[in-house]
Amino acid sequence: MEQFEARLAAAYDAWHASRGRTPDRFFALYADDIELHSVLEASSIDEEMRGPFIGKAAALAYFTAIAEAWEMVDARTDAFVARDDKVVWIGWAAWRNLKTLRVVQGPKIDVWTVRDGLAVDFLEVYDSYGTARALGLVDPPEL
Repeated sequence: MEQFEARLAAAYDAWHASRGRTPDRFFALYADDIELHSVLEASSIDEEMRGPFIGKAAALAYFTAIAEAWEMVDARTDAFVARDDKVVWIGWAAWRNLKTLRVVQGPKIDVWTVRDGLAVDFLEVYDSYGTARALGLVDPPEL
C-alpha cells in the first residue's frame, strides 16, 4: 500500500502542477474496471460530470469533461490517510467554471479503494452547493 500511496502522491503533485490538465498519472493507477464516483452522482447539477464512470474509457471521458468546463485555480494536498484497502486524500481546491467564470473553492476529500496495487474505486467529495453556484444554477443569497 505504501508504494500505491507514493505513486498517488506523485499523481496529485503532477495534477496540481499542471492546473488540472494532465491526469495521466492517475490513469496509471487505475484498474481496467475502475469506478469513479462523485458527490454529485445522484444529482442533475452537471450532467456531463454526473457519473458513475466505470472503466478507463469512461474515466477519460470524465477528465475530458473537466477540461472542457473547468480550470483549476489552485489546489493543495493536506494529508493522506491509509488503512486496509483504502487511501484517503485530504486537500483543498479552487476551480473556475469556464462558462460562468465563477469559482468554487474549499476542502476536497478523495477516497481510493485499492486491490492488487491498483485503484478499483474512487469517490470524490467536495462542495456541491458551491459547484451549483459556480455553474450558475443557484445564486449566492442576497446580503
